[in-house]
Amino acid sequence: MLSVVHSLREHRFVLQNFISRDLKVKYRGTAFGYLWSLLEPLSLVLVYYFVFQVIARRGGAAYPLVVALGVFAYNFMASVVQGGASALVSNASLIRRVYLPREIFVFSQVGSNVTIFALNLVAVIPFLIYYQVMPGWRIVLLPLAALLMTMFTTGLALVVACANAVYRDVGYVIRVSVRLFMYGAPTIYPLTMARDAMSPPVYELYLLNPVTVYISLVRNAVMNQPFPFEARHVLVSAVFAVASLALGLSVFARWEKRAVKYL
Repeated sequence: MLSVVHSLREHRFVLQNFISRDLKVKYRGTAFGYLWSLLEPLSLVLVYYFVFQVIARRGGAAYPLVVALGVFAYNFMASVVQGGASALVSNASLIRRVYLPREIFVFSQVGSNVTIFALNLVAVIPFLIYYQVMPGWRIVLLPLAALLMTMFTTGLALVVACANAVYRDVGYVIRVSVRLFMYGAPTIYPLTMARDAMSPPVYELYLLNPVTVYISLVRNAVMNQPFPFEARHVLVSAVFAVASLALGLSVFARWEKRAVKYL
């Protein structure tokens, strides 16, 4: 891990340029640019608001804000993993011509998606004003949630970067999986709704999913609501994040040389 930190520090200007490039390529040729990163999740907010609150009369107060925070957090994690899957494949010509630490291509995807996630959180401010939600002391836990999400998904991105270079089916599996897995986490509903619907043993198992804790940390920190879990659940999710990053770095260090031969 220390060698990766040293490598990223040594090539920090290259990494910064790649992050800037990824952001420019993402929106190149579009009229709305970054706004497309908002329009897609906000359209989901509108759909779920109509289904859950207008038709089903569920979701509670400030439901659009609940969904917006959940979708922004989940989209961030999904985008990091999907971006990691294509990190080596999409840079194949550059990798063949110039030697750079290959993990830079994965971390540039992480950096660009962190930037978009930060901008998306700024876009939540109008929701906070409309629903008269005033962030309190819990907002200090938002950086912790962002760090845990970044560590967890970076580890996954490093693994799938190598896997997708060898087996291109991995990219398709990931695209389908992230869409299905969204419903296995409290992305479009508050965690309290799951808690009330589940028996205590099932709810404890549900909280073992670290994505559940990450999304709820973001949502409840911003909305200044009590967390529907205990400190030990955050600790478990932190262990998952550290383990994922450590595993990802280990797998990438062992397999990246073999993986680039398939590019």
